[in-house]
Amino acid sequence: MDAIAHQPPQMAKANGIELCYEIFGAPDAEPLVLIMGLGAQMIHWDDEFCEQLAGRGFRVI
Repeated sequence: MDAIAHQPPQMAKANGIELCYEIFGAPDAEPLVLIMGLGAQMIHWDDEFCEQLAGRGFRVI
């Protein structure tokens, strides 16, 4: 199995809010944005789950 491209956590600032995000998958893959709700953090999206989605052709953000 080929390694899935993964970028370490990055920060984005907009309208006084700071968001942390990670990216899995090829830059030219179809984007898939995972949004964790109500007080949960992105760490609840397991890396293996994100890698599986990226392996199916998505750029997981």
